[in-house]
Amino acid sequence: MSSISIGNRLDGSAGTSETWRQLLEALPAAIYTTDAAGRITFFNEAAVELAGHRPKLGRDLWCVSWRLHRPDGTPLSHDESPMAVALREDRPVRGVEVIAERPDGTRVNLLPYPTPLHDSSGALIGAVNVLIDITERKQAEEAVKQLNDTLEQRVEQRSELIKQTFTELHASEERFRLLVQGVADYAIFMLDPDGFVTNWNAGAARIKGYTAAEIVGHHFSRFYMEEDQQTRLPQRALETARRTGKYESEGWRVRKDGTRFWANVVIGAIHDEDGRLIGFAKITRDLTERKAAEEQLRQAQKMEAIGQLTGGVAHDFNNLLTAIIGNLEMLAIVLPDGDPGRRYAEGALRAASRGSRLIEHLLAFSRRQEIRPQIVSLNDLLRENLMLCQKAVGEGIEIALALQDQVWPCRIDPAQFGAAILNLAANARDAMSRSGRLSFRTENVTTADNKVDRPAGDYVVLSVADTGCGMTADVLERAFEPFYTTKEVGKGTGLGLSQVYGFAKQSCGDARIESKVGKGTTVRIYLPRADGQAVGGAVQHEGLKTPPAAVTILVVEDDPDVREMIVGILSDLGYQTLVATNGPEALAILNRDNSVDLLFTDIVMPAGMSGTDLARQASRLRPDLKVLLSSGYAREANQSRSARDDFPFIAKPYRPTALGKKLEEVLAGSLLPAAI
Repeated sequence: MSSISIGNRLDGSAGTSETWRQLLEALPAAIYTTDAAGRITFFNEAAVELAGHRPKLGRDLWCVSWRLHRPDGTPLSHDESPMAVALREDRPVRGVEVIAERPDGTRVNLLPYPTPLHDSSGALIGAVNVLIDITERKQAEEAVKQLNDTLEQRVEQRSELIKQTFTELHASEERFRLLVQGVADYAIFMLDPDGFVTNWNAGAARIKGYTAAEIVGHHFSRFYMEEDQQTRLPQRALETARRTGKYESEGWRVRKDGTRFWANVVIGAIHDEDGRLIGFAKITRDLTERKAAEEQLRQAQKMEAIGQLTGGVAHDFNNLLTAIIGNLEMLAIVLPDGDPGRRYAEGALRAASRGSRLIEHLLAFSRRQEIRPQIVSLNDLLRENLMLCQKAVGEGIEIALALQDQVWPCRIDPAQFGAAILNLAANARDAMSRSGRLSFRTENVTTADNKVDRPAGDYVVLSVADTGCGMTADVLERAFEPFYTTKEVGKGTGLGLSQVYGFAKQSCGDARIESKVGKGTTVRIYLPRADGQAVGGAVQHEGLKTPPAAVTILVVEDDPDVREMIVGILSDLGYQTLVATNGPEALAILNRDNSVDLLFTDIVMPAGMSGTDLARQASRLRPDLKVLLSSGYAREANQSRSARDDFPFIAKPYRPTALGKKLEEVLAGSLLPAAI
């Protein structure tokens, strides 16, 4: 029986044999061979590291170092394992995942690819096995929720090439040489001591774009970025490998066509039998897709953290603005015409109202804004907002619509959509210096791939493109962040695009920006397809009415300024009021006073009882009691959706007239909670 020997010579030169041995030792993939009886005849260092055990050639069987399990955790006997099947049935085994338990008890997920080997007469002489460690891949897939099913296909192709190679060759060293040539997922090539390329495998051609004829004889520094060449990074990498035996790093590299890719690079020094440096083995892996997924996850986490911060700040400012706006409006009403104080109060009220709109943008970005979604047609909404957009951008900018027929319906808040469109139009106007073309396009899109923040499914995509100055990469990365702006001081708040981002996210969709300096910018909003027919038409309310006599409202609010303002408004509107600072106080009042007709409570309160909890307990205590909930932080209201189905709601900050209208509707029983 023939056996595999790494020492067989390809050309009669022991030096060549040793060179190939060292090259294979540098491979990160675990490889070993056996004779027909399963005894190990060769292994590389990657196999030793993976198995946690160094076997004895010619004596140890391939299964000596670990116990095997199926993917579901049940034990897998060695007779049922892929390698045993390959030797017993004289056939390659593909795509069978196993879990290997090493001597120290740690486990790794593996994809083994055992392939039988034959001599020139066709007799079985052993097998070769390539072990692919997929533990990291599985962990990464779970973290970013992306399934990369192409790895097994690539390994299958590579294993088929290995099979063909080993069946065609007669010398063992030639088999190993073609094995290296057949690896397509790694660029594997050799350098002379000065860094010039001496050979080139198929993986190098695929990853870097050069054929062997184009690159052999050239210095490997041409794969590096220009700034890395200027800092002599290639030379320092060779010096590290020369001094320590190995150099490893990650960084941007350049393909033949000029495009960049993120590479993991390993350079290993190769010495002859006398210890003299004869060159380097260089292995490069393309990690661009993995880096892109990690960057996407990092960006999503950053935006979520910013959203949590801005949502909390907006909540506190909403309470402040509720008190400020309410008191200013009441002051403007009581001061006589011509009084300078009234003019000052009205000016302050206008400023406070602008602050309220800024808070709405912050809440939209952080997905804490109160929304009233409807099933609508994007085409109809765009046509309705076209005139406002034209006024916003001016006559010097042409607006073009390219709307797909039969566009799918979406469930969104029409008012928030209108605000997003106007924000995009204003940004485009400034980018084009009031002269250019602004295009709105809608289309139905079905995505098959899961993104970090966008599941696969049916979407209506709105693309808003301008012919403006475009954005640099640094600006593009931060464009959605609140308060980030490149405009002069006083020319912008930096909240326009953040509102667009928040609208898309709160609508269970996504927003993306594509831009190049001098080429313009395109913002794409992905909105999920909704079931049902588009509806329209807003309910119009009548003016305020005089409240019924002797109506008593229990006000529950922990902020003293807001509480005082509410009581003042209600008194001016003709209501009787009682006050409480928390839920337990309110329940005590309801237990002893039957005159309360309506409970008006904030949702976010201290003392361990929220406004929704208070509303439920009060309704059980007094089934005839009317309830109105309020909050400046709509996330709590959204999380308590069952309570929102039972009780009407008004968002802070509100104006006295708006509060009076809402109270009229609640007391009259004309306001259905499900429609709020």
